[in-house]
Amino acid sequence: MRIPLQLAVIFAICVAGEFLHRIVGIPLPGNIIGMVLLLALLCLKIIKPEQISGVSSFFLNHLALFFLPPSIAIMAVGDEVLSKWHLLLVLCIVFTLATLAVSGRCTQVFIRKQEYRENLALRAERLAQRHAKQASSSDNKNGGRP
Repeated sequence: MRIPLQLAVIFAICVAGEFLHRIVGIPLPGNIIGMVLLLALLCLKIIKPEQISGVSSFFLNHLALFFLPPSIAIMAVGDEVLSKWHLLLVLCIVFTLATLAVSGRCTQVFIRKQEYRENLALRAERLAQRHAKQASSSDNKNGGRP
């Protein structure tokens, strides 16, 4: 896809997220709903990653620019932030530990799933080999006749 069309797809998904937030009343910010919609569309292969790769690469390469407005807003209320530094520190530590725990648990689940699939494939392969070996041995016993 060309860049303007890729950009239109991304913005349409953002607008859909805002629509769901404001009109339907889903209690999440519109941009978060838009990201979940994009994830769903990518997982369902309705949108392929290469269809939006140009714009996605641009946004990722210039990601630091998107943090400027929130950073400036925090600097504008710096005194309020500094007065609650201990609360912010505790929150950062707690959420970092929670993120580590959830990420570790998800990784363990995915590893178990992958090992189960590999084990299942290995069992199927061994069963096929055993079946082929039995078929060839029965052919040899019958003298090559069915």
